[in-house]
Amino acid sequence: MENFESPDAKVEYLFIERVEKQEKTINDEQGYLIGFINLFFKEVDYKSFKILIQDQLNLAVKYSDYFQNREINLDDYKFALVDNENNYQIFDVIDEFFYEALVASLRNLMIEGKNFDIEEFKYHDIFYDWYENYSNRF
Repeated sequence: MENFESPDAKVEYLFIERVEKQEKTINDEQGYLIGFINLFFKEVDYKSFKILIQDQLNLAVKYSDYFQNREINLDDYKFALVDNENNYQIFDVIDEFFYEALVASLRNLMIEGKNFDIEEFKYHDIFYDWYENYSNRF
């Protein structure tokens, strides 16, 4: 604890497991995870952030019986920054443009499969729980 350093920011995220076909708003066998990642701006760029989030998600799916996939490839996902009015901005990749927008806004991050419909999901209990109880809205 003597070496503890407060993070510059905390990114709250909601991860929805990718599926081949999105049959419903969220399929019954689809796993999800609500979590956060601490950011230290002087140490983290977009490449480091991508490695951090991928490592964190891979650890979660590897040791959980809840997920169908055992490894995460972020190329299979899209990334949405969700604001205070429940609007979102979608990015196809974690790149400099995405990371600059994330740091500038410190908004909530949704990570979901490329074929996932965020608009429909905004009315689902899982989204509501994350947005109301865990998001960086205040």
